[in-house]
Amino acid sequence: MRGFVLENEKIRAVITPEFGARVLSLIYKPTETDFVWHNPRVPPMKPTYDPAFEDMSGLFDCFPTCEACTVRGIKLPMYGEVASEPWRVSSKRKSSRSITVTMQRRCNVYPMVIEKSLTVGRKDPALALDYAVTNLSNDTLEYHYSGHNTLNVNPNFRLILPPEVTKVKRGMAITDRLGKLGDEIPWPQTTDMNGKTIDISKLGQPCDGTGENLYTPKLKDSWCAAFNESRKEAIGFWFETEKVPYILVWMNCGGYGGYYHAALEPSTGRPDNLEVAVREWKDFAKIEPRTKISWAEKLFLSHDIKRIEKVTPDKGIMQ
Repeated sequence: MRGFVLENEKIRAVITPEFGARVLSLIYKPTETDFVWHNPRVPPMKPTYDPAFEDMSGLFDCFPTCEACTVRGIKLPMYGEVASEPWRVSSKRKSSRSITVTMQRRCNVYPMVIEKSLTVGRKDPALALDYAVTNLSNDTLEYHYSGHNTLNVNPNFRLILPPEVTKVKRGMAITDRLGKLGDEIPWPQTTDMNGKTIDISKLGQPCDGTGENLYTPKLKDSWCAAFNESRKEAIGFWFETEKVPYILVWMNCGGYGGYYHAALEPSTGRPDNLEVAVREWKDFAKIEPRTKISWAEKLFLSHDIKRIEKVTPDKGIMQ
């Protein structure tokens, strides 16, 4: 497959348009750390529209659903229609200050188009992403977007959410240790089903056999970070609150597929299943006929961090 490398003095990003426009590697050069998780059993390959395997490698886009479901009589596959399909490269722009690649994908069956631009600036330890989605139909359409940022983690990692998050809602899970589907759970300190107090912001061990989707309430301040407390380095995410007001936290400590990884996902609604979001939870996005919606996201890499106070689009990870 053809790939692009967007690189400057601080970071190196590898993007594969033919494999869902995924960021398959994001390396922070000062520490030589790749923050992206790679499937140890399934190499990158051209999958089919409805893949027989689930490959969560890389940073990729789930749209217009994340879980397989049926909406408006339309059957949508796992991860949606764009996570594994080839995207068309519409432009490449390079200047003395930055380099940008823009890619586009039209859904196979849902009448929508998604566009993504990735930009790396000179000496900036950040990857900027600009999105636009277009409704091609004459109907108002429901949709779900989440950035499935699958991260390479270890037990030294802590997942950090804005201070306004004091509780999360349980989605899909491997076990019921934190309650049942739809239960509200205190964040970050909570009590499991056995009455044991645990810090769910801290990554567990690879063989714990757990895995949970946890959704924040609708946010006023949209940012999050994964902080390696041992190496004092982090990846931080900022995104526009008005367009992407939720965060999905996915923590997989061996429960799903025996894999060990985590994901911090900016999302337009909850849960990942668009059908359930529309019919039951009532937390979903919609777009008017023949219109376009756009938003921005930004990823920051940093080290020599003592604590994380916030992530902003201008200053990045703030201590």
